[in-house]
Amino acid sequence: MIYLDNSATTQTRPEIAEFVKEYSIKNYFNPSSVYGPAISVKNDIDRARDTIIRLLNARPGKIIFTGSATEANNLILNGLAKKNKKILVSSGEHPSIYETAKNLQNLGYNVEFIDILPNGTLDLQDLENKVDENTGLVSVIHVSNETGAINDLSKISNIVKRKSPSAILHCDGVQAFGKVRLNLLNDNIDAYTISSHKIHGPKGVACLYLRDNINIKPHILGGGQEGGLRSGTENPAGILGFTMACEMMYENFDKKRADIRKLREYFVAQLEKSGLDYIINGDLSNTLENILSVSFMRVRGEVLLHCLEKYEIYVSTGSACSSKKVGNRVLSAMGLNNDKMQGNIRFSFCEYNTKDEIDKVITALKTEIKNLLG
Repeated sequence: MIYLDNSATTQTRPEIAEFVKEYSIKNYFNPSSVYGPAISVKNDIDRARDTIIRLLNARPGKIIFTGSATEANNLILNGLAKKNKKILVSSGEHPSIYETAKNLQNLGYNVEFIDILPNGTLDLQDLENKVDENTGLVSVIHVSNETGAINDLSKISNIVKRKSPSAILHCDGVQAFGKVRLNLLNDNIDAYTISSHKIHGPKGVACLYLRDNINIKPHILGGGQEGGLRSGTENPAGILGFTMACEMMYENFDKKRADIRKLREYFVAQLEKSGLDYIINGDLSNTLENILSVSFMRVRGEVLLHCLEKYEIYVSTGSACSSKKVGNRVLSAMGLNNDKMQGNIRFSFCEYNTKDEIDKVITALKTEIKNLLG
């Protein structure tokens, strides 16, 4: 099997899976209980919060553990939405932000969408034009899940805070965390979402970082867990496995990033030699090395995806969270026409992929596209 859909999810590291299993068996206590073993579990979770804030290089704040990044993104938008304040959201967002913003708009909230440029990054001039003193919340993806385009958080923050000092700036960092060095303190970021299953951790756990002194409406009511913002018994084993994954992503960081960058460069070089008719979506000089969005001309991406599946090669046509929807909203916002969008394939890499796998993918692409074109 050749797995090149790491932006959708990643293989759980075996040592983390083993840890989660053992912790679940030995430390099954409810962290809300008041006897010794349960308090020990609660303390483990609190240490996990501290670890994640340290890795984010963030101002003092809180970590709210959730069941997914979608839940965390819903929490920040729904929890901070006010009808007398403008909400700004980029057009390049993941569906968990974009669809939540559209729903708020339908409910009568003042929501505006910021344009993105042909390279997939935020249009800073459009942000400058739309943010004003009445803006209460801005949400911008850090790294595009579709193309890997990297937004400049420092520039975005400078515009937002200059024009609306009280506005809260949230970033969906699901594709960025563990793959770029973060300094939320220097970038003046107020809230940030990350997810476990994108960084070789267990599924079903994510978190929202929220700096101190931000008041947010509760997401789920009940027993008052997660500071009263997300009631429900925590998943201690998952949270600690998630935290292990966070720490491991930053071990040997520079070497791992360089290796993945070389792998993508090799893939691009082999594509150039292949004779295939394609375009690369986005600017490779400003995209995360894990992601390569390619549109193959005169073929349909979904058909090509299933052709590759015959070789046990697994890729995607974009976000797994929007795979049932027609077209590609983000590529469309970048200005791509239907001919270019319909042949889109997203290849996404991790440290487990190899050049030998890339060679096999290129060979399969050449064979299957030739067959599709007759």
